Amino acid sequence: MAFDYGKRRIGVAIGDELTGSARGLVTVRPGRPDSDRTIDALIARWQPDAFVVGWPTRDDGQPTALGPAIRAFGEGLGLRHGRAVYWADERLSSHLGQERVRRRGKDPGLDAHAAAIILEGWLMENTRNA
Repeated sequence: MAFDYGKRRIGVAIGDELTGSARGLVTVRPGRPDSDRTIDALIARWQPDAFVVGWPTRDDGQPTALGPAIRAFGEGLGLRHGRAVYWADERLSSHLGQERVRRRGKDPGLDAHAAAIILEGWLMENTRNA
């Protein structure tokens, strides 16, 4: 399960290690009373093996100002749910996610698509796909 963490929105995606594919599930607004419950319910439903959290860096490779909040979010998830947390480069994920946004019908939102891009990149680099 992957997360694209932002101050205003958290995109959530689920992926499949076997196929290397991922899809956006939902976009959650952090700080709202139901945001942790929503994420906890998704984790309970999908039972992911681990979490992948997007890690933003500047062009020089240094973390952005949001880095400490993202680190706290990811580490908190790992501790609360007893799963490993992996960090993945999220550069261009929002831009690439826009290509997946559906103009009609139910769409999980740009941030959820960005989380799917992050997860697919991580799966490509860290698993052996048939």
